[in-house]
Amino acid sequence: MVDENFYGEPNRVKVSELAAVCGFKIVGKLDFEILGIATLANATHKELSFFGNRKYVNDLKNTSAGAVIIAEESLKYLPPDAVGLIYANATIGYAKALKVMYPEEERSFCICPTASIHKTAKIGVGCHIGDHVVLEENVKIGDRVIIGSNSVIEKNCRIGSGCKIRNNVTISHSILGENVLVNSGVRIGESGFGIIPTGKEMVFIRQLGRVIIGDRVRIGANTTIDRGSVQDTVIGNDSVIDNLVQIAHNVTIGERSILVAQVGIAGSTKIGNDVVLAGQVGVSGHIEIGDGAIAAAKSGIAASIGAGKIVGGIPAVEANVWKRQAAFLKMAVTRKKQAK
Repeated sequence: MVDENFYGEPNRVKVSELAAVCGFKIVGKLDFEILGIATLANATHKELSFFGNRKYVNDLKNTSAGAVIIAEESLKYLPPDAVGLIYANATIGYAKALKVMYPEEERSFCICPTASIHKTAKIGVGCHIGDHVVLEENVKIGDRVIIGSNSVIEKNCRIGSGCKIRNNVTISHSILGENVLVNSGVRIGESGFGIIPTGKEMVFIRQLGRVIIGDRVRIGANTTIDRGSVQDTVIGNDSVIDNLVQIAHNVTIGERSILVAQVGIAGSTKIGNDVVLAGQVGVSGHIEIGDGAIAAAKSGIAASIGAGKIVGGIPAVEANVWKRQAAFLKMAVTRKKQAK
C-alpha cells in the first residue's frame, strides 16, 4: 500500500484513460476508475498492479487486482475477471503508469533565508535553495535546480539546469550536466588516494583534476566520486550509480553504464558504454573494461575485460570458466566428504 502521507493521493484515472496515455493495449471490457497501485498479492479489484517477474506467477494467478500491466505472453496466467494492460516490458509499463498516477510533487521554489550564498554565485530561474545550503564564490547554478538542506557547493563549481541535489551533499572541483540526480550524503570532488609510503612518512600527491558528470546521471546515497589527480574523473551521460559506490581519481565511465551498490573502482580505470558491474564488484586500477561488459556480483576484476564479455569470480574470468570452476570445487569438496 502506498502511504499517502509521503506520496500524496494518486491521480484518479480510468483504465481506458491510462491505457491511452501510456500506450497499453487493453484486454477485457471492464473500465473503472483506478484508486491506487498495489502488489499482485495485496491489490483490490479497484487497484492496478503489474507482472514483471516470473517468480510471482502464483501471485498473478490468484490476484484480486482490477487491472494488471502485463506482457502478452503472460496473459494465460491472468484471472478472467482482471483487465490486462499489455505492454512489451511490463516493468517499463509500470514506470509509465507511475508517472501518470504519482507525478513528481510540485514544491514551492524559494531561496531559504538561512542559506549562505556568496555575492559572486549565480543562480538560475525557478531554483530551490534549502536551509543552511552553502554556495561559495563563482558557483553557477542552472535553471530549475533543487538543492536540499545542509548541502555545500564549493567555489567555481557548475550545476546544470534541472539537477536535483538532496540533503547533506558536498560538491567541489566539479561540473555537473543537466538533470543530474544526486542523492543524500554524496561526496563529489574530494581528493583521491594519492599517497606514497616511503617507510618514514606518507607523501601526499596533490590532486589537481576535476569531476565531470554528464547529463541525466543518477548518483545513489553516500556514494563518493574523487576528483582526478591531473586528468579528470568523468561519468558519461545516462549512467546510473547505486548507493555506497566508490569511484577513485581519474576513472572514466562511459554512457548508460550501471554500477550497483558497493562497487569499488580503483584509480585510472576506463569503463566503456553500457557496462554493468553488479553488487560489491571490485575493480583494480589502470585497466579497461570494454563496452557492454557485465561482471557478476562480488567479482574481483584484476585485468582488462574485452567488449561484451561476461565475467565472474575472484579473480574474475569469463562466465563459462567461472561456472566450471565452481562446479569443480563443489565436486572436489563432495568427494572429500564422501572419502571420510
